[in-house]
Amino acid sequence: MTETTRLPIFPLTQPLFPGTTLNLQIFEQRYLRMITECFKKEQPFGIVPILEGSEVGAVPRVYPWGVIAEIIDWSQLENGLLGIMIRGNQRFQLLNSESEQDGLVTGIVRFCPPDEPLELDDSTADLLDLLMALAEGDPIAQQETSVAPQDANALGWQLARLLPIEPELRISLLELNDPGERLQQIRNWLITMSQS
Repeated sequence: MTETTRLPIFPLTQPLFPGTTLNLQIFEQRYLRMITECFKKEQPFGIVPILEGSEVGAVPRVYPWGVIAEIIDWSQLENGLLGIMIRGNQRFQLLNSESEQDGLVTGIVRFCPPDEPLELDDSTADLLDLLMALAEGDPIAQQETSVAPQDANALGWQLARLLPIEPELRISLLELNDPGERLQQIRNWLITMSQS
């Protein structure tokens, strides 16, 4: 698929992966405007991981791959800020971007092909056990894995979110279209971690 479109872009230090969820607190005016416009236009926005810089203030340097964010819940928090829960959807490549006057980034994105389903088998039982062990310490992950993943995509993305690996390694999985290749990459990291 080579469809392109312009989207508002939200750079985050914590990457979003397809099928995973994040809770965000929105307080900067540019992102309040973005969320309001996305609600009005029923338009999605993109999450891209930050390579250099921060979420607040000047526009950071970002990774050129990201994920469409779907708002699944929102509320006003006790501290008065807007809280939203987002779920990752389709992956995309960020082709170019520009900053608007208030600092909101918009970009031309090309959507990646949808993930091909790949059923789990006995060879992935150890990775599934690892995921369930990692999820015990994360309330959101516990909820997401209350029913064990049946597909290599879900397993790979959940492990990518929870494994204690370097951010650059974690977000590099966004470039891979093959779920089996993603799981193999995760296995390679686990082998390296066990030998260090």
